[in-house]
Amino acid sequence: MIFMDPIEFIQKSASSIKNTMLKLKLKYNPFSEKPIRGNTKFFVGRVSELREIGEILGSAMHGSVANAAIVGTKGIGKSSMLNIIYYATKKQGHWVVELTASQVTPRQFLIQLLYNILTENIISMCGTIKTEYLEYSPKILEMYKMLNNYGDKVPIHYPRERIERDLQYLIDEVKDPDKLCIVLIDEADQFAKKSCLSLLQFFHSFLYEEGILTFMAGSPTLMDNLTRISPPIKDRIPKIINMPPLSVEESYDLIKRRLEDAHTEGAEEFEPFTEEAIDKIVEECDGIPRKIIMTCSESISIAIKKNLTKIDEKIVTEAIHTLGISVGHQILNHLTPAQSEIVKAMAKLGGKATVTQLSEYLKKSPGTIGTHLSDICEMGYIYKEREGNNVYYILSRELREVLLKGD
Repeated sequence: MIFMDPIEFIQKSASSIKNTMLKLKLKYNPFSEKPIRGNTKFFVGRVSELREIGEILGSAMHGSVANAAIVGTKGIGKSSMLNIIYYATKKQGHWVVELTASQVTPRQFLIQLLYNILTENIISMCGTIKTEYLEYSPKILEMYKMLNNYGDKVPIHYPRERIERDLQYLIDEVKDPDKLCIVLIDEADQFAKKSCLSLLQFFHSFLYEEGILTFMAGSPTLMDNLTRISPPIKDRIPKIINMPPLSVEESYDLIKRRLEDAHTEGAEEFEPFTEEAIDKIVEECDGIPRKIIMTCSESISIAIKKNLTKIDEKIVTEAIHTLGISVGHQILNHLTPAQSEIVKAMAKLGGKATVTQLSEYLKKSPGTIGTHLSDICEMGYIYKEREGNNVYYILSRELREVLLKGD
């Protein structure tokens, strides 16, 4: 056996990746899934959604607050939209906090909210209070001291009632009345569970306070999910901003912008991808930004492994197979367990069925089946047709490809 120094092996492997990347006329792989963090050169489309957000912000600055839900399927760009809001409002001098609702208890979330208001808006990076808030320093420093190690273990001596009072103090006393406190919450569907009822009840009163504007991001059924747990929350979040898939033109633009940023000198528009490869990506990814980015990234990875200089349709097909991200699979991943059960039952019944047929097959009430079908239909994953006196619900092409493979 030939001796191989592991350190040299790693270094040679790293160098070979760089050399292959240059063969592809790229300085680096530009298809990163990381948040754009205010880098607007990679942000594509969304003109109507941005305009609506601008109108909501403008109205809130003049006393007419309407909290909003930003909804859409997985990978559609909700987190990027929250990120854009963060930087846009930060530039205007508003207090802004960006939070994720996943895997936290209500109390932990409130602590995180309070801590982020302090560290992102009131206390500088070096740990000192910003000049404009010095007059409130004793109270602010007391909060900061208690929260400074909250990430390791939540201090048991900071009761939830006090957290809520301290939040109220910051909003009412410390914040400039001419500025807003903007709360951005990603993955807000995580609040749609009974254990979060008290948190939703807190939001019901918190979101009614003057000067607070909240954007919650989640699935297309976010508001239905939240109001099922706490019906009054619907009145506090009256605006719903739907995030549709990118248009074909916008999908091409997304790929082009990222490639241009990474191209070496002399590279053509979509190199190293062939025109057929780009067409395949746009067709298969159905305007879902994350799918486009993942497919392009995986295609580049495969090309590097094979030491190629071009990425053709065959490589893209291999990438899609590797990722397993067909549109149909993405839809199934997005559906709730009850919705998934219904579309699978539709497949068992040949791809189309009436409410009555599904009710008998699943042994559930027609009302329950009808409600789920309406939700799935509204999301565009199934459609309905009338045949005589019967209304049939029919699987979309994407779901048929996954659930009726032999069809």
